[in-house]
Amino acid sequence: MDTKSTTMKLCTYMGALAGTLMFVGIWPLARMFPPLDPALPVAQVADYYRAHQTGILVGGILITSASVLFFPFLAAVATFLKKIEGAISPLTWAFVMIFAYGFVTLFFAGLFFTVAAYRTDRPDAEIAMLSDIAFFLFVMPAVPAFVQNVVTGVAILQDKRARPILPRWLGYMNLWTGLLLLPGFAVGLFKTGPFAWNGVLAFWVPAVVFGIWFNLMIVAMLAAIKRDALAEA
Repeated sequence: MDTKSTTMKLCTYMGALAGTLMFVGIWPLARMFPPLDPALPVAQVADYYRAHQTGILVGGILITSASVLFFPFLAAVATFLKKIEGAISPLTWAFVMIFAYGFVTLFFAGLFFTVAAYRTDRPDAEIAMLSDIAFFLFVMPAVPAFVQNVVTGVAILQDKRARPILPRWLGYMNLWTGLLLLPGFAVGLFKTGPFAWNGVLAFWVPAVVFGIWFNLMIVAMLAAIKRDALAEA
């Protein structure tokens, strides 16, 4: 395997590491998976942060770290899309900008979880406000995620090679993923029900769909790297 293929493989695995760190940070450490009930009184939210302060602090650090490690994965995906589009590649550039925009919110979500847990002697309302901001940053960027997946799907499906760089099923999967992530945009309107930030449509469906999308992207990219698809005409 040449140096370029090794670099592509490393960037792809960085995505897997980022996903693992994010999940460990948000679940067993911060215990924010599933998210706190948005209808909880502010006193109960503050008490939760006080009871789990260390885990939330460490989890927040892992989440912010994970957000950075997603960017090499972004670069690997963009490299495939650029190969598909060729010299004129507007979808690739759109993907890069939207992906970067979306995952910056993950960094700030981890940051606000950390700030909320950092000084637990704050008034309850302040801790609850910081927690709310963190959850909105974590769940609400559904529209950029939707557009990112649509752009990715369209780019993959426009590959007219006899043997596409990335499989066509991956393009369709991206389109469906974007659609199923979209309900998260409405979390600011609800504190209960399927569109709340812990609801079935706004959180659970997108969480499962994102996990499937992310792992299948990694599998498909590693397969393309293995057959040296980027070197094909």
